[in-house]
Amino acid sequence: MTRSEGHVALSATRRLLGQEGPLRLKRGRLWIESLPSDEVASSLGTPILVYSSARLRDNVREALEAADSSGYPTRVHFALKACYLVGVVALMKEAGLGVEVMSGFEYALARRIGFTPDHVIVNGPAKRPEFLERAVRDEVALINVESMAEIASLEDLARRLRKPVRVGVRINPLPSRHLRGPFAPPGSKFGFDVPTGEAGAAVRRVARSRSLSLQAVHCHSYTRQYSPDAHRAHVALVVKFVRRVEADLGIRIPALDLGGGIGSRSLVEAAGQTLHSFMNRMLEPLAGLAGDRQILIEPGRYLVNDAAVCLTRVLSSKLNGGRRWVVVDAGRNLLPPRRNAEYAVVPCEVRPGRRLYRVGDFLCMPSEPVPLSFISGPVEPGDLLGVFNAGAYTFSMAQRFGEPIPSAILVDKADWTWLHRQRSVEQELESLSGAAGQRTGGAGR
Repeated sequence: MTRSEGHVALSATRRLLGQEGPLRLKRGRLWIESLPSDEVASSLGTPILVYSSARLRDNVREALEAADSSGYPTRVHFALKACYLVGVVALMKEAGLGVEVMSGFEYALARRIGFTPDHVIVNGPAKRPEFLERAVRDEVALINVESMAEIASLEDLARRLRKPVRVGVRINPLPSRHLRGPFAPPGSKFGFDVPTGEAGAAVRRVARSRSLSLQAVHCHSYTRQYSPDAHRAHVALVVKFVRRVEADLGIRIPALDLGGGIGSRSLVEAAGQTLHSFMNRMLEPLAGLAGDRQILIEPGRYLVNDAAVCLTRVLSSKLNGGRRWVVVDAGRNLLPPRRNAEYAVVPCEVRPGRRLYRVGDFLCMPSEPVPLSFISGPVEPGDLLGVFNAGAYTFSMAQRFGEPIPSAILVDKADWTWLHRQRSVEQELESLSGAAGQRTGGAGR
């Protein structure tokens, strides 16, 4: 995230906090539903990741209503990689969403949460053999393939297990350079390129297989989009590809899996869009495709990112080289350094003044998770800050680095429940010593 993008995220966050929603500034204090942020931090410590159940439910409701009004039978599958917290994802499942997974671990987590196989889409540039076998045995809704070797493996599994295998083929249409997303440059590890003929060959291989059932074409190239223009251009190329292969092979592909890549809801709306208008514009090219098609979308960030704030205290402040710094107790162990992050920092107590503060984490690394700054009155050690848009790709990418992974809670009005409780230093040391879950025998002695 560049500094200009950071200003956009901060502006959208202030807009969100100015509304009468579950995350708001009231009488100069940050509130999370019916709980003042300073009381949460004083009771539970910092840093702590705090999710609002009301905002999560509202984001899910917005997604379902957009799907229902899209003009096509559309199913929403939550991209599980965005958040591994069971209490958060359980809200998605209770609302009727499906789930998208990329590994055996994510599949096991989805099943633990309660998703049935017929609500699971399996993605990933490569899947472990044991994961593919379990997915076939359980008869998941869709397995999107990304190599000829994977197609061959699924054919072998289908014959051996005598199970139906519903397959999608991931393609890379490769639009013009200025519309090309980061996931699918020419010759990437993802999917099959269309211009080279490899995508057509993959579809032909699955369509002619006696063991596999071709159910979908899958395409995902974008992240953090606030305007539907790139998605629309991509869908137009998918439609062109599907029309051609269907005519060549005399087949009909029932579904189009259009992936995710939509930015946080608050930023999408700050850009003048709703998910309803975004999807309607994105799906316009489908008018050129004959017959009814099921549409699958796989949002992650849109559903969870702006529903969480990381509360963090200032450990130190300094003036260095003309720059005012505050160094906080939340670090890259919870806020991973990602170019596509949408973090924005707001003081939890509003103070008059116009000083510019740069935010650094407490870890001994030469760069920060993202270039963050905020404007406030005087800030001192012990003051509380909120890092917003912290709900996606934070806990799922968190790591033990400098400290154990911090705690996370789910707020519901005036109540809260643990989502994750930080392990003690003693527990971490025991794990590092090999004492936890120790096995003996063979080379492990």
